[in-house]
Amino acid sequence: MSDIMMTNRIVQIHLASWRYFAALTLPPLALILSLFYFALSLPLMVLFFITHYYCWRLWLDERLFALLNNEDDLAEFDRGMAQLWPKKFARSRSLADRLHGTRVMFYRAMISLLVLWLVSLCSVSYLALTLVE
Repeated sequence: MSDIMMTNRIVQIHLASWRYFAALTLPPLALILSLFYFALSLPLMVLFFITHYYCWRLWLDERLFALLNNEDDLAEFDRGMAQLWPKKFARSRSLADRLHGTRVMFYRAMISLLVLWLVSLCSVSYLALTLVE
């Protein structure tokens, strides 16, 4: 197996974790729905949608990386992507650039999920403290 194929398989395996990221947003979603009339639900809802945007991007990258098997596929891949996104794919990028962008997207997804959970836990703590008083 060539290096590029092995790298793509490893990247695809990590990108498949979008499913777990999406599943981990369900408890904060339940909190959002239960706090719907509180002001705390708005930042949680924004973070929820940001996290799901990143999950969608990871899902999309997982599917797109499945199309790349070697460096020769990049030009054809760029032509196909330029049909939908003409300005973004006007110049060709190397596989290393694409992998870097995917890594950044993966870390952003993890960070947004962590922030969603932290804000959720802080919201629950705040509500618990204010209801006690």
